[in-house]
Amino acid sequence: MAHSMHIQRTHHVMIAGSRYATREMLDYARRAVQRAHAKKYTVIVGDNPKGVDMAVVQECSRLKTHVIVAGIANFPRNYGCKHGTYIKVGYETYFSAPHHMSSPYAARDRWMVDQAQTCLFIWNGDSPGTKIGYDYAVLRGKDAHLVNFDRSPQP
Repeated sequence: MAHSMHIQRTHHVMIAGSRYATREMLDYARRAVQRAHAKKYTVIVGDNPKGVDMAVVQECSRLKTHVIVAGIANFPRNYGCKHGTYIKVGYETYFSAPHHMSSPYAARDRWMVDQAQTCLFIWNGDSPGTKIGYDYAVLRGKDAHLVNFDRSPQP
């Protein structure tokens, strides 16, 4: 054959972070979306109506970035992105074996990590969920980044 077929493989970047986020953290989240958008990546984000998730969803809406919003209900709590995709991650569908997950959101977070090649966690230094997600991404061999915005004096 004279010409080869190029299969477009979409790069998925998960952007996650704390519900309780400073302005600095939210700005960082928006810049991360802008970088992903410039590279034509698909953003994967949760549906929390507060904090990092909400900032990411709003920026994806503004830029019309390729985006998948993931939640556990029939509709995204942060309204998602009209131009994007919403995926309901079923607790029982994702975990076939018995497990000790703290919440259905932990299942959703694992699903998001598993769909992404790159995982960015914007952390307030305190939120356990963000750190657990990062640790899981590392365990799964993802290109994982934990950006710690904790400015308190460390012991």
